[in-house]
Amino acid sequence: MKILPTIGPATEKIDNLKYLFNYCSMARLNSSHNKISWHKNMINKIKRINNKIDILVDIPGVKPRTNNDNEIKIKKNEIVLFGYNLKIKNKNYVDLTRKLPQKKGKTIKFFSLDDGKILFKLIKFNKKYISGQAVNDCIIQPKKGLNIPNSVYDNIEQKKIYIEYLNRFKNSKINAVGLSFVQNKELILFLKKKFPKFLMISKIENTEGLKNSDEICKFSDAIMIDRGDLSAEIGDNNLYDAILKISNHTKKYGKPLIMATENLESMFKSNNPSKNDIISLGFSNQINSDVIMLSEETASSNKWKNIIIWLNKFLASKKINLTQKLDQSIFWKTVDLVNDRTLVVFTKKGLMLDKVFKKSNKNEVFVFTDTPKTKSISNFYKNAKCFLTKKIDNKNLSKYYYENIKKYKNIIFKKTNQIILITISFPRVGSKANTLSLIDKKDIS
Repeated sequence: MKILPTIGPATEKIDNLKYLFNYCSMARLNSSHNKISWHKNMINKIKRINNKIDILVDIPGVKPRTNNDNEIKIKKNEIVLFGYNLKIKNKNYVDLTRKLPQKKGKTIKFFSLDDGKILFKLIKFNKKYISGQAVNDCIIQPKKGLNIPNSVYDNIEQKKIYIEYLNRFKNSKINAVGLSFVQNKELILFLKKKFPKFLMISKIENTEGLKNSDEICKFSDAIMIDRGDLSAEIGDNNLYDAILKISNHTKKYGKPLIMATENLESMFKSNNPSKNDIISLGFSNQINSDVIMLSEETASSNKWKNIIIWLNKFLASKKINLTQKLDQSIFWKTVDLVNDRTLVVFTKKGLMLDKVFKKSNKNEVFVFTDTPKTKSISNFYKNAKCFLTKKIDNKNLSKYYYENIKKYKNIIFKKTNQIILITISFPRVGSKANTLSLIDKKDIS
């Protein structure tokens, strides 16, 4: 698995970023925090340090967050009211950044703040506000997300919000966008058409998204499981089964899977993770997650260096364990027969990547492409190493393949003397992989 760190106050300085990128090939910016200007400056700073780093900007999306300026202390059993721009003068009224979602399905008994950490017993829920009784003493901080189970967000409102944010980033050097609370394929297809430059990484975080997870996985470039929001929306008891369902759909379509939320939260106060965190990471590996995302662990923790070092060692010790899934074509059945070898793939649009990464590859996969977007999506697969090449020479493919393998032969042949090359030997309109070649190290002079 690979590491996706979130950049924040703890890591935003140049020296810290340089240190971080010794261990990570990608970075996440959370636009729920800081101004757009901060994010644009950070994007430029990261690209100046290392232009090969893939940057994911996580868009806050349609979920309402607390919009109070200061902390609000609430006692157990106190009634708190949440609404959008209601201008109510009450010490227990909390203004929200966006409109509330709509009721759908079962009657709810509880709702929560901050990924389920602050719980309220439902009193009233309508289009204008939601009120609840605090289950425990709590402090309501600014910018904390509100989760209402069995609710659904307006598709038109979602599109409007994403267009607004993405227009701000359309000229920046980001590679991928994290789409919060994706509920169906409609939003993905709409944004792909409007912003083809960006990889669309869908976050499945509520009941509606879970229900449509198969189509969401099919049309997304990658999937992120935000365990915090998802658990708060569907209930802790349903989280395990939901993660298995999403991961199965993700791997069914050969898409990268990012596991997010509280992966190493226990290391905020300790030099070593809790047993629960270790088991959770092992579970993420077992279900074939490609990327482990770190949020506050690298954004705000003063122990971020220790966290990165520990996680890097842990992941390096884990063998790639992908579940074999045979494709019906003769070509891809043949790939299955050599799935214990290191694979080298040349691809322009990345059309073969989903098939390659469905296989039980016990070794690395080296991906060569002349397309930056394809290089970026390749980077999200856990066992992939990606190289951006000069423009593909369709008139002399053999020479093109040979020269690029030779250029990186010390990396490609570091652990093996033989590789399997997957290529297009007979290019035509709509060409897909059609050739397997066994390449020996001694063949590359």
